[in-house]
Amino acid sequence: FISDIGAHRLKPLFIIGGIITAVGYAGTIFAAHHVRYDRRMYGIKDPRWKRVLSILALVAGVVASVGCILLTIFDTRRFTMIHRPMLSMTFVGIGVSGVATELVYADQMRRSTPFWELRK
Repeated sequence: FISDIGAHRLKPLFIIGGIITAVGYAGTIFAAHHVRYDRRMYGIKDPRWKRVLSILALVAGVVASVGCILLTIFDTRRFTMIHRPMLSMTFVGIGVSGVATELVYADQMRRSTPFWELRK
């Protein structure tokens, strides 16, 4: 496992890589959902359920990012019992965030949109 390698010799580098990954993931989720509703960019007026799903995706993305950071800190060598729930937390957060994001953006593939240039 990659966490075994990180736990033995490259712990500081492993933690830094996990933090960079987590911040990049949370930033990507935030940018995708923030840009959608920013009036200066697109200002899309979605139904309430899509806005709720966007918030859910943002929260799940933050949970996944925190889980990723904690996953690198609590390695499998010394913290086996803590490592497994952090792994689950990370994967559940990524899964919920991905499904929620897909549901918010799914209609743009089926219906016409005023932003058809974005498909190019």
